[in-house]
Amino acid sequence: HEKSLEIKLKALGPDHPEVGRSYNNMAIVHEHQGHLDSAMELHEKSLDIKLKALSPDHPDVGTSYYNMALVREQQGHLDSA
Repeated sequence: HEKSLEIKLKALGPDHPEVGRSYNNMAIVHEHQGHLDSAMELHEKSLDIKLKALSPDHPDVGTSYYNMALVREQQGHLDSA
């Protein structure tokens, strides 16, 4: 995923939705490895990019919010999940 991100950053720039998707994919890997803090950081980066590049009601933005809620739930932060 890191090599893919590197290529997309060079080809598309840091604010392209595909870059956001790469951060999302990396976050999911971190989540599955149990690295929840880094997963949340990557999900936040993904969401920031998607909010800049897409409308707030775009399905990809919704996916980011959902994925962040899953991580918060695993962290025990049910009130913010």
